[in-house]
Amino acid sequence: MLVDRKKGQFTFRTAAVLFILSALFEMLSAGSETLLFGAIQSGVIAGIYHLVYVALYVALGAGLWSGKSWSYPLVFATTVIYTLDKLQFILGREALEALIANQMAGYESALQAQGIDAALLMQAIVLMSVVVVLCWWGFALYTYWRRDYFKSP
Repeated sequence: MLVDRKKGQFTFRTAAVLFILSALFEMLSAGSETLLFGAIQSGVIAGIYHLVYVALYVALGAGLWSGKSWSYPLVFATTVIYTLDKLQFILGREALEALIANQMAGYESALQAQGIDAALLMQAIVLMSVVVVLCWWGFALYTYWRRDYFKSP
């Protein structure tokens, strides 16, 4: 017996599981500091920031799993939100350096022993952020390509 599946179902369901896992990891970091609008934010603002991402990831996971029509535009909206978030993250250079310094406090000697300086670490973080944003846009492009997955049978 062959099961008639929509094209892209495996990919979108795999992405759905990964978005739900991302939501769980985002919940674990709900109390951690974040870089927002050029400043390090903590407390309620950081909590709201993390909860917004939890809501987006859960909604994407549920919508992609079931192929709901509303999840199609949500992929693009979330991609734009994530891109703008990472853009402000990268452009807030001084705050980013302060955030890294806070996160690496106590590990300076270990990093120096490995030959890792602050400039190299900054370059790696910026490059990683750019690559992740490009991956989001690749997924959005795939979503556009497989948009029939979101139409009712």
